[in-house]
Amino acid sequence: MLPSHSSPVRGSALITVVIFTTVLMILVASLLGWSITERQLNYRNSLRLEARNAAEAISEYGFYQIRRKLETRSTFVPDAFAVGADAPIVPPATFFNGGHTAYPTTELVGGMITVVNTPGNSAFFVDPNDQNNEFDPLKGKWIFRRDVAVIAQATVQPPANRGAPITAYVTQRLSIRGAPLFAHAIFYNMDLEIAPGPNMTIWGPVHANGNLYVSKQGSGPLNFMSQVTATGGLYKGFKVPPKQANGATETSQNNDLFFVNKAGATVSLKQGGVWKDQKMGQSSESDQTNGDFRSHASNTYNGNLQTKSHGIQPYKPVAIGDYEEDPTPFNGTDESKNEGRSLIEPPKPSSDPGYDAEIEDQKLSRKSGLYIAVNPSSTSRTARKPDGTEVTIGPGEVLAFKQNGTAVNLPGSATHSLSGGDPIVTIKPNQMTDLRRHAPSHSYTDARSSANAYAVKNINVIEVDMNALKKAVDRTVNNSSATTVYTDYTQSSPSTVAIDDSNSIENFSADDWNGAVYIESVDAESRKDSGVRLINGRGQVASKSGAPGVADEGLTLATNDAMYVLGHLNADGSINSSTTGTSNSARYPEAGERPVALAADAITLLSQPTFDGSGVQTGGWNDSLSGHRMTSSDWNSNWATSNPSGSNRVDGVNTSTVPTPYPGATAGSARNAKFDGGSSEIAAAFLVGVTPSNKNGSGQNSGGVHNLPRFLEKWTGTAAIRGSIVVMYESRVADEPWGLRFYGPPTRLWGFNTLFGTDQRYPPQMPLVMSYRRVDFTDLTKAQYDALKAALPVGSGSTGASQVTPPSP
Repeated sequence: MLPSHSSPVRGSALITVVIFTTVLMILVASLLGWSITERQLNYRNSLRLEARNAAEAISEYGFYQIRRKLETRSTFVPDAFAVGADAPIVPPATFFNGGHTAYPTTELVGGMITVVNTPGNSAFFVDPNDQNNEFDPLKGKWIFRRDVAVIAQATVQPPANRGAPITAYVTQRLSIRGAPLFAHAIFYNMDLEIAPGPNMTIWGPVHANGNLYVSKQGSGPLNFMSQVTATGGLYKGFKVPPKQANGATETSQNNDLFFVNKAGATVSLKQGGVWKDQKMGQSSESDQTNGDFRSHASNTYNGNLQTKSHGIQPYKPVAIGDYEEDPTPFNGTDESKNEGRSLIEPPKPSSDPGYDAEIEDQKLSRKSGLYIAVNPSSTSRTARKPDGTEVTIGPGEVLAFKQNGTAVNLPGSATHSLSGGDPIVTIKPNQMTDLRRHAPSHSYTDARSSANAYAVKNINVIEVDMNALKKAVDRTVNNSSATTVYTDYTQSSPSTVAIDDSNSIENFSADDWNGAVYIESVDAESRKDSGVRLINGRGQVASKSGAPGVADEGLTLATNDAMYVLGHLNADGSINSSTTGTSNSARYPEAGERPVALAADAITLLSQPTFDGSGVQTGGWNDSLSGHRMTSSDWNSNWATSNPSGSNRVDGVNTSTVPTPYPGATAGSARNAKFDGGSSEIAAAFLVGVTPSNKNGSGQNSGGVHNLPRFLEKWTGTAAIRGSIVVMYESRVADEPWGLRFYGPPTRLWGFNTLFGTDQRYPPQMPLVMSYRRVDFTDLTKAQYDALKAALPVGSGSTGASQVTPPSP
């Protein structure tokens, strides 16, 4: 029997197991420690993120408060958001429910209102070549910019034994951007419709606070050559199909619709046989098609075509509410919201139930240096002074005031101390007929018959002589003894004429002039039988002399009534349609041209009268023929009582009438029809109203922007207009629907005046449309935060600080 003993192999295995177990235990302990540390680190990181998110949320809450105030008020002291009642406050404690934010340690501090300019300029240029601005709706525009920074901090408190509190510090700026209304070629505060027949190319930015309906009738393209934005959607087709002069509904459309990309190339809206609008070729719009449109438009047009799919927000002047179309056009009650029209309305006294100080501050009636109240009716009425004070005005009376309400005497009036001056304003009862504006006895939506005859409206004209206004301004404001004007419509070149104190405005000085004139047509909205007409506007208009670019250079002429422009205005009438160089009358100003704005309920152009060598009128507008038909083609004597048809396409009478001669001209032979409209050149921006599609259930199209301004003749010449078209409201005086039975459109030579673009020169006293953008979000260290906070005012506010309008030119 062999002796018993221990195996070396066994001992070695045991030692290995012990060693391995020990190592494994060490590894497990290490892994457990690492895991706990990693979990702790992840937890701390999550708390840091929570603190940062809380600080960012607090700063956003501050921005919300600041923007709300900016949208409803027009002036603030520079430190308004740093101290005092306008300083933003932190959100309530419930805002942080469910988290670890230590509410008492949160902080929100507003900064100063600071001016941001492009170096060497009083404004800020949103550079389209800056990649950060590719999708900025204001790219390519000169704007007035003010920035307000906020700083915010938030602290999170971990549970017990989970580490020290964590505080995050952030700052970001709210950029307050004010773009002049006329920085846009076309600006609509509502749905924008465009469906031209002839070729049409739009140079300059286009914006709609609503939907954009695009179409093309006839042959040739519709080209948008600059940025186009809309807060609603983009839709190919008509909003409401227009009606032809024979009463038939228009159905023809073509495919030539183009938008431009950043390379300057136009790209069709139709791609691969599909209209790439909000429906993207589908039968209806959906979230999917909106997303597809956003992607397609962004990649194709590089920010030059943006809609609600891109988050475009509305622009509007401070304190002016959103426009809302009547949601129930058939119920007989107008439920539209039309606050934009307050821009042209007379001032309200503070006792008026509808008085709003911020809206009053935006009104052109309160901003104008010269306020003229006119009563064209046959009864005494109540007029307003610029501060809203009521004053009795007799029948046929004209009153005038400074901006502060002090009465002044106009030249040519009975109250003027000197005789011989040319009257600026003359009332002419029943002077002309506007075939679009029908009498209340006619219902446009009903069939025409002997019981519902189309009854036209005779207009009491409030005539504004632009020559007389220029003489008065040159004498009173510019202290001149002579001025250069076209003295009448027959004159081929301007004359230098002497002016003296009989042409001056008494009790008025150069310091009282600010470039704006307001005409209050008393009770125009209820009478609906008058219109302000500008005559003798050829050549340069009234303006303060001095260097271009001053705040009150040029002229803004506003009224609550409808407006008519007879002949050329702020231009010499020499029309150039060249497509090369810098002489095109639709885009480039004449030498010495000043910026001009016309603001009214509606604007109608009446063509420049023309004459033969004997002074007999041969073409253009004539008041005595204003109610006549424009052509004998497709016209019949039962036009007023028969429904539109192929043989009844034209409105107007056929009475044999001798045209009334203009001053300096002689009477010609009797006629049965209007003269053909010639050509007119207008250098002015328009702030106007429209009658929207299907207003009061009429089934009528608005006419679209391609039918603005309005016309009343069969034009055979050209309407050359360089300026800007802004539609802010519905018409409330000339509120009849658009139609084609009383005019034939001119050759349109229409464009965006470079004065309003690259030259940055705008008509005086016009409002800005506001937008807001968050910029420069930055994380801060505690030291940086403390330094920014220490630089802000301390105390209850700077009571002596001057008021500023953010932004203000």
